Amino acid sequence: MRIIRLTGFGTADFETSITDTDSATTPTSVYVYPLEGDVDECIGLLPKPGCGFEPTQAGDRGGALQYAVFGLIVIGVVVVFSVVFRNVIRRDNERAKHA
Repeated sequence: MRIIRLTGFGTADFETSITDTDSATTPTSVYVYPLEGDVDECIGLLPKPGCGFEPTQAGDRGGALQYAVFGLIVIGVVVVFSVVFRNVIRRDNERAKHA
């Protein structure tokens, strides 16, 4: 298994891990990506399908919290558009009564 450790913007240190004790000794300020296979295909703006790992916590990519936030955003947009639409209809009706 290959472990990639990002140390700064645009730089990365590559290590080969034989045991899992290496992940226990890494500093907490550095995020470790547990990737297998060719690392160059998985890192970038649009990683290819099959790269990375399955979500294990609710806050991971593709986890339950991400879907919940997406649902709240959709509900918020629907509420905003419905309020605007309702107020436009109400204004048009009031203008029609006074005309």
